[in-house]
Amino acid sequence: MRNLMPILLALVVLSSGCDPDGYSCNSEGCYEDDSNPQYQTLDDCNSFCNEISLEPGKIVLSTELSWSGEVISIGDTAIDYLGHYVRPEKLSCFVSNISLRNLSDEWINSESISRLDFITNSASAKGEFNSSLEFNALRFDVGVPSEMNSMSLNTSLPSDDPLSVEGAAGMTWDMMDSYFFVKCEGKLAETEGGLIETPFIFHPASNALYRTITLDLNESIVLNQDETIEFMLDLDLRKAIEGPSIEDNLDLSEVGHSMGPVPNAIQFVDNFSVSWTLK
Repeated sequence: MRNLMPILLALVVLSSGCDPDGYSCNSEGCYEDDSNPQYQTLDDCNSFCNEISLEPGKIVLSTELSWSGEVISIGDTAIDYLGHYVRPEKLSCFVSNISLRNLSDEWINSESISRLDFITNSASAKGEFNSSLEFNALRFDVGVPSEMNSMSLNTSLPSDDPLSVEGAAGMTWDMMDSYFFVKCEGKLAETEGGLIETPFIFHPASNALYRTITLDLNESIVLNQDETIEFMLDLDLRKAIEGPSIEDNLDLSEVGHSMGPVPNAIQFVDNFSVSWTLK
């Protein structure tokens, strides 16, 4: 019996030094797991744990207002193509689905939704991406995606969500249980030297007025996790009034209140969607 003791002790030492069946990962890192391991090696586990412990990479689109290339703020006065003195007084819009095109021409969607309020002359939208990627183009939508474009579906959202009752205040079309995709309001003087008092109001809404904007980059950029990349965009309001061709021009003195999918609102969002450029 005395001779068996060293052998038993040796077996205990050997068994305690055995490799585990594998490793699993939780919020505190990797741990040995002999019952239901997620990874076979510690290196594989560490690689995954390091990845999920990082914050998402963020793309911020900061948009500045201009008129014919000159920076303006809400409340400034400008002159349109018909010689009207125009004063924009309110501009808000929803920007959704900020996406990046990788080098395989695949679009990676952040499924974001932001409300931009141009109280002065700039506003920002943000999209988050859970893995690093190299990309060569940006894409975003103006409007609320069809599956989300219903106030009745979003009544329980937290108040800081842009589609919540509080977050979307002033941007809802209650009669149609929908959101206004853009709200652009202002006044103009119809005659030279006249009072700036004739209102124009664009309240485009409905899924048919949802628009997509694509901006190519001059060169590819890598977005890493735990990193924020900001792009400066220009939104030229004159281009939203004076479209790419004569047929696309809007006479603000005849707009009145263009709400929903009416011709003036449709033309406005068509022009609005080609008025954004990268700085």
